[in-house]
Parts: sequence; C-alpha cells; structure tokens
Amino acid sequence: MRTFAKHAARLSMGISTSVLALAVAAPAMAQQAPAQTGAKDTAEIIVTAQKRPEKLQEIPVAAAVLSQAAVAQAHVVDLSDINRVVPSVELKGTFNGRVPYGIRGISTNANEGAIGLTSGVSIQVDGVPVPADSFAVNTITDVAQLEVLKGPQATLGGRTASAGVINFVTVAPSTTPQYAVNALTTNDGEWHIDGRASGPITDKVSYSLTGYYQRTPYPITNVTTGVKSRAESYGTRAKLKFELSDNLDLQVMGHYAMSKSKGANFIVQYWTPGSFFFAPPVGLDAATMYPGYTIGYGNTKLSTHTTMVSRYEDKDTSAVLNWRLGDLTLTSTTAYSHEGQYQTQDTFLGNDPNWALKFETFLNAIGQLPSSMVLPYSNLQSAQGYVSQTSQEFKLATDAKKPLSALVGLFYSDMTVNQYVLRAWTLNPLAKTNISTTKNYSIYGRATAHVNDRLTFVGGLRYNWDKIGWNVAQYFNPAAGQYGSGGFGQGGYTWNLSDSSGALVGDAAIQFKPTRDIMTYASYTRGYKPKAFNTVHDWSIAPGNTTAAGLAEIATFAKAVAQEHIDSFEVGLKSTLLDRHLTFNLAAFYTNYSGYQAQIFDTSKLVGVLILANAGARTQGVEADLNYVKGNTRASLSAALIDAKFTNFKGAVCWPTQTTAQGCDASGTQDLSGKPMPASPKLKVNAQIVQTIPFEKFNLIAGTNLSYRSGTYLQANQNPQTFQSAFGLMDLSLGFQTKDEKATLTFFVNNVTDRFYLTNAEDFFAGATTGNLVIGQPARDSSRYFGARVGINF
Repeated sequence: MRTFAKHAARLSMGISTSVLALAVAAPAMAQQAPAQTGAKDTAEIIVTAQKRPEKLQEIPVAAAVLSQAAVAQAHVVDLSDINRVVPSVELKGTFNGRVPYGIRGISTNANEGAIGLTSGVSIQVDGVPVPADSFAVNTITDVAQLEVLKGPQATLGGRTASAGVINFVTVAPSTTPQYAVNALTTNDGEWHIDGRASGPITDKVSYSLTGYYQRTPYPITNVTTGVKSRAESYGTRAKLKFELSDNLDLQVMGHYAMSKSKGANFIVQYWTPGSFFFAPPVGLDAATMYPGYTIGYGNTKLSTHTTMVSRYEDKDTSAVLNWRLGDLTLTSTTAYSHEGQYQTQDTFLGNDPNWALKFETFLNAIGQLPSSMVLPYSNLQSAQGYVSQTSQEFKLATDAKKPLSALVGLFYSDMTVNQYVLRAWTLNPLAKTNISTTKNYSIYGRATAHVNDRLTFVGGLRYNWDKIGWNVAQYFNPAAGQYGSGGFGQGGYTWNLSDSSGALVGDAAIQFKPTRDIMTYASYTRGYKPKAFNTVHDWSIAPGNTTAAGLAEIATFAKAVAQEHIDSFEVGLKSTLLDRHLTFNLAAFYTNYSGYQAQIFDTSKLVGVLILANAGARTQGVEADLNYVKGNTRASLSAALIDAKFTNFKGAVCWPTQTTAQGCDASGTQDLSGKPMPASPKLKVNAQIVQTIPFEKFNLIAGTNLSYRSGTYLQANQNPQTFQSAFGLMDLSLGFQTKDEKATLTFFVNNVTDRFYLTNAEDFFAGATTGNLVIGQPARDSSRYFGARVGINF
C-alpha cells in the first residue's frame, strides 16, 4: 500500500492544479431553499448521516446536502434525478427495475436477479439502512433533507458503504404547528400532490404526518398496444414523539407506500444491421422483431403484444428511544421493513406472435427437441417475492462540545430476499425460487479530540461479521410449462450454500483551522465490501455432480466471491467567506479497491448472465462546491472531476461482435485493465441561480439550473454502443410568491434544449442474436416538458 504522505502530496497538487479549471465549472455542497427575502447569508447546515447532528462545515468528509425546497426547485422526483444535482453521484435509472448506485465512479451493475448483493452505496432513511434489493426510496417524497456522504464511510456507514452514503431525512414531529401542501402538473401527464403536518398534541406528545400521490410518465411508447410507460406511487408516513421525562423520549414511526408501473423501461437503441435473432431458418430479422419504428439512438418506441408491469408495496416501522444520562446519550433504534415485489418483463421486446412455433419447428428439424414434447410459450418473464429486514442499533454518545468526545455502538441486521422467477419459453426456460439471507453483527467506536481551537484529531474502528446464505430450488415441470436450465424433463435441483467472514475497518482524520472560517483536513479510510454469492446464476447440475463440467461449475459458483478491500485518502478545504455570504469547499481523493467485485454480463449465452468476479480498481479526482447567498440572490456551482479505472481485470468477457483487432482473444475474453469504470463520466457540473425580485404586492422568483456530463460507457465491457456521449441540460423557472413567503406558484420548463440521453444501456440480449443488440433506458427528462407547481405553507 502506498504511503499516506505520497498520496497527500499528489492530492494537494491535484487541488492546486484543478481549482482554476473548476472555478468556472463548479449542485452546491449544501443547497439552500429557494430565495427568500429574509435570508441574507448562507445558513448553517446540520447533517445527521454520521449518527449525530454535526455542522457540515466542521466535519472532515465531503458531503452534499439538499433541503426540501432545493429538491423541489431541481424537480428531483426519483432517485436517478440526484445525478443532475450532485455531480459525484451516478444512478442508472429507477423505473421498473433495481437501481445501480454509484459515487465517485464506483458503482454496481446488478439486475433484479442478483439478489442479496450489496450496492457499495448505503441507502438510509433517517439513518436506518435500506436493503439494496428494496425499491423503497426509488420515488423521492416525504424528504426534509437529502444528505450524500462521498467516498467510503467505513466506521459509521456500515457494511454497504464502500463508495458512500445517501441518507433521506424525513419530516419530524415539531413543537409548533406546521402545515404544507404542494402540487405539480406537467404537459406530458405528470401529477404530484403531497401534504405535511406536524405539531404538538399535548405538551408531552408531538406528531408528524405526511402523504403523497405521484404519477410520472416516461418517454416510451408501445406502438402495438398504445401503452405509454408510466409509474404511479402513493403513501403515507406518521411519527409520534413522546417526551416520557426530562431525560427520556421515544419516537415511533409507521410508513406505507405503494409503487406501480406499466409499460417498458428499456427499448432498442442499436442492432447490428442485417442481424437475426437466432439463425436461419428460424431467424427473425429487424422488420419482424421490431416493426413500426426505426432502431437507433434516440428511439423511444417498442412494438410488442405484451405489457410489462411492476408492483412494490412497502410496510415499515421503527422506534427510537433516547435516554440522556448527564453528558451521555444512549439511543436505541429498532426497525423493521417488508416489501412485497412483483414485476414482469418482455423477454426480447419483440413482436412476432408466431416465433414459439418457429422455434419448435427449427429445434425438431435439427433433432434437439423430441417432437412429442409440447412446449408452451410466453413472451413474459415474471419475478415475485419479498424483501424483509429487521435491525437493532444501540448507540452511546458523549457531549460533542467537550474537548474529547466519543461515539460507540452495536448494530445487528437480519435480511431475507425471497424471489420466485418464471420464464416459460422454449430456448431458455426457467422456474426457480431464489433466497438470499444476510446477517450482520457490528461493533464500532469513534472519538474526536479537540487539541485546541485549531487542531482536531478524529479516529474510528468498526468490526463487521457477516453470515450470508443462498438457497435456490429450480423446478422442472414440462406439463405445467415450467422448465429449468438442466435439460427438458429433468428433476429439480436444490442448493443450500452459506459463508461467513469478518472485517476490521476504520478511519482517521486530522483537521486544522488556520482561521475561524477556514478548515482543512486530511483523512484515511480502510473499508470493505462483504463476500457475496452470484445469486443470478442458474444451475445446470445437482449437488454432488462429479463430471468435469459439474466440478468446474461448482468451483466457480458454489463459493462466495472474496471480500473487497478499500484504501481511501482524502484532503479537503472547507471555508465560509465574505461575511458568511459564500461557502467554498474543495476535496481531492485517491481510493484503491483491491478485490473489487466487478459485475459484467456474459453475452455469449442465450440470455446474458451476470458474472461476479474480483478485480482491481481505483478512482481519483477533485470535487468543488460553491454556494453564494446575498440579499435576494442565491447561486451554487458544483463540479466533480473524476478518473475511475480498472487497474486489473484480465479475462473479462468481450462485448458482442468484438473482434481480435478490438482486443477480444480467441477464448472470448479481453483485458479491461486501464479501462474506465462503467457509468463514470470524468466531468460533471451543476450550476443553479435563483433571483428574487421584490414587488409591492408579491415577489418574483426567477431560477435556472444547468448541468453537464461528459461521455461515459454505461457497461464495463466497453461496448461502444453503450457509450453515452457528453450532454448538457437546462431547466428554467419563474415563480410568484406572496410577501409573507407562505405561498408560491412556479412555472417551469425542464430540458429546454430537448436533449435526449440514456440513464442506462444493456447488451444482455445480444447473445440470442447474430449481432450487437443494445437496449437503453431514456431518462424521465430526456425530452422537453413544462409544468407548474404550487406550494403553500401554513
């Protein structure tokens, strides 16, 4: 491992050489509410993602914070919209599918079949981890504050925070009555309404209650059925806080949410001209498979007789007990979540209603299928099941204002993901129950020592012990149209696998304040990602198989992929300048991932299979955040300049149709060492300006949001057809506000220049064709739309 001094020197040089580049290209580290005439400087921002309230400008970690109003101003309606406002974050779509999360160029690429895999980014609600398989936060509502901690958060972030933390802080009970109603509508059919209320019930009991309904269209149309893709969600959250005594309080929470979608989430963006699905005489060409539209980048149509749907139902509860014992506070957090899941997906997004018969005829002709076997066909693949998690945390904190303060805790979680998958079609049928279990036991501690007014030391350690299990049962029942990958007419396979491992991780930081308003820091973090099974794998053998092929499959898939280990170095500057009118924060980092759990699709199979393998990776870069508030003007400028690459990834699967000249060897593999990580644009920039113009009867509020993203491959295999080129977006708004600032009506136009772009692109269908087939997911705002929103506060 390289020395900290060497990396600190490199990072310091990186800061000095990058400031000028970023000065004209730098969302804000802490975005504020839309301009209010009463606000004259940058407000002091409090973050809670590190398990206690802390001032953003005084902690040695790069972070972005968006207020409730900033989320509304930027029209952040689903998780992937954070891409536009926090440059270091990259999220690949949220519509009818699992979200691959990424921070600083480090991301996962898992699909719905890869259950139980940690994301690398810990998603939390009020500090409680949300399972990576859950869709609970895909729709962003009920948010009082959104916090993003960039880079590994080993000590306090937990087992899933190898790349960072995103924490949703929801509306809390209040001691004074507060009420709000917000509504939104757009020209393309989006509707949103939410209500919030909080206040005292008695002098010892307070409450908060929120509810919402949201309908979001996506720019995809099925030309066969006329269905336009859309998502619909509604839910409510209630909290009660009991002041049991002067030193004891209890807060209980209940949450219910329903999210549904209808229509496709992916559409064909590229297919090698002249290609066929399968091969003649059964081969199907583009005119047969994809009639009624032109395949190409920017396509927003598909043609299929089927309609894809999804349904996710969340039921969550928690209880937080705080007991103050002099300078100590003991906190107990008990949480339970359960999400029911159901979704269907079109097998190939194709249109030919007779291809099942064509396949049967072809297979019979070449002697690969007994003519007496009746094989039903369905164009849909379905998955249904649930994700449940119970967690318990005990935390003991000393007074943070003391020269020496500490935080220690115990954490336990028990998660189960249970999924049943049915795919009843001739060439690759499947019916299986897939169960992943994860138990985590952790103990952690962190101390902060203020040597004097200028010098502070921070250090922490955490020990994690993980026990993972994988139970899979594959069923084969031709009479019922259920088949598995082991061969037609065979019996079922059941595998029960388990593993356990531990890891000691931690962090250390030094802070120095040359002046009252400037803080510099340097930190080192040792992190990890736990072992994992490749749960998307479909077994072709029963346990105990001793054939050469069977032993090879067992050696590859019956053992968990090794842990990922992380060494991260960061130096930073946080400053509050111009009499508190300006904050300017800067961070440079270098993070090395040893045993990085790379995820890539093997498209040599009939349907792409996810490969999970250990590789080497590193990311380095500079982040800058500027926020200016003076009088009626607010402006923010944020940028991330990131270089994320594989350092060692030999033997990676080639992309479809890749030639020897393009780096694919005779065995069908390539060397990705030195190649960029997927979904990791080198430069992302966001700028926002909000200007309030007071009039005698009302305030006029004009706003603009600009974002830029450089080009990036959306798949690790470097498939050139998954490359999203650089693009920029512009949003404009004009609002009218009452003089008491309690009601605002805003008209807005998003994506003014009508710039199409993809949030995700996949090539896992290509193995069934003779060419390179790429499907893509257009972003919600990949076409221009306009609307109005109204907000009323009581």
